[in-house]
Amino acid sequence: MAEAAVAILQTCEEEESILLIRRAEREGDSWSGHWSFPGGRRDPQDRDLLATALRELEEECGIRLGREKLETALPHMVARRRAPPFLTVAPFVLRVDGQLATVLDSREAAAAEWAPLRLLRDPGAHRLRAVPGRPAEMLFPAVDLTGAPLWGFTYRLITGWLGLDPKCQPIERAGAAAADVVLDFLLARGLTLDHAWADRVATVRGVIPVDRVLEHFSAPAGYLPGINCLEANANRIRLAGLAWEEYWIRIRPG
Repeated sequence: MAEAAVAILQTCEEEESILLIRRAEREGDSWSGHWSFPGGRRDPQDRDLLATALRELEEECGIRLGREKLETALPHMVARRRAPPFLTVAPFVLRVDGQLATVLDSREAAAAEWAPLRLLRDPGAHRLRAVPGRPAEMLFPAVDLTGAPLWGFTYRLITGWLGLDPKCQPIERAGAAAADVVLDFLLARGLTLDHAWADRVATVRGVIPVDRVLEHFSAPAGYLPGINCLEANANRIRLAGLAWEEYWIRIRPG
């Protein structure tokens, strides 16, 4: 059973858009400052998870909607924090005629934005980039929005909902392909292969050009990255695939 729910408000206008809020910055909150959908944990008095989503929408954004606005309930998703336990979330898509005004609870949300689906569907808007609150040597798939990038759980929820994720099966093939691209990039820049992939680990000889790796892979590529994270330092590169499986490229010691 999901422990939380979010409301995805989608307009019926020709220029379709969805409502996102930028969460207030709070110490100890794993999603502090992130763009997200209105939502939160289920309260004991909530009739069901749809009631949770509607209640949180009203509390955080001042928007009251009835259950008849429900268009579809999406599959539950796991929202990962920096450390377990993780949170299971139920997403609900609600159709509204147009962009509704928001009255934000400043304790919960710092800003709100109706993001056009045209932008989110555009592969050219997606890239790997550094994000606030994480080390500069870690890159995450993201779309730039006002004031902060859209990344993390809400990014993955949106790309999955819109059918933008790689279609390969099993999904780990996308991460393996991305790891091959990074390894080929290193070999093309003078590093030599010491040991090919075994148990998702490859070893190379030479010096990892960290700045060049981060610059190259943070440039817009015209497609959605098939990974959840790329992290580079002088000793190794780590990629987390779409199933959070890990690929390592390590420097051969000596």
